[in-house]
Amino acid sequence: MLRTSPANTPLQVEERLPEGAGRALSWATPSPRIPVPTIRFEREGQQVGCIEGANLRRAALDAGINPYTGLNNLNNCGGLGQCGTCVMEVLEGERNLSPRSDVEEVYLADRPANYRLSCRTTVNGDVTVRTNPASGVGKGSNSLVGALKALVGRK
Repeated sequence: MLRTSPANTPLQVEERLPEGAGRALSWATPSPRIPVPTIRFEREGQQVGCIEGANLRRAALDAGINPYTGLNNLNNCGGLGQCGTCVMEVLEGERNLSPRSDVEEVYLADRPANYRLSCRTTVNGDVTVRTNPASGVGKGSNSLVGALKALVGRK
């Protein structure tokens, strides 16, 4: 059984006396706080905590932040890494994200290196991102045809 003291410190009920003699309360050792990664969404002015290894797209959606724009709200792959519409620009903390995947290399071939597909990105530390960057979607390589062109065009 867990109770709280007036100072909001957890108390645990422990057996201290022989059976049948009652129970005594003792102060529980507070658990150390484990730092959690923080995602700052620059455009929305929000920051949210997440578990290490969290998916960037899922964390945005859980916080009520939409990674899509316009018709891409309806025309997207639902986070399967097949459409290239959940692009985010990483402003700070790029080292705290998973490396760019092969899928991202193809879909984002004509975008800056700090652009990521949020559905293919895991968060391992603090990061600041911009959702729906101006040149994030619509340049051609975020479609199957564009992806094939990017592959064929590579040397």
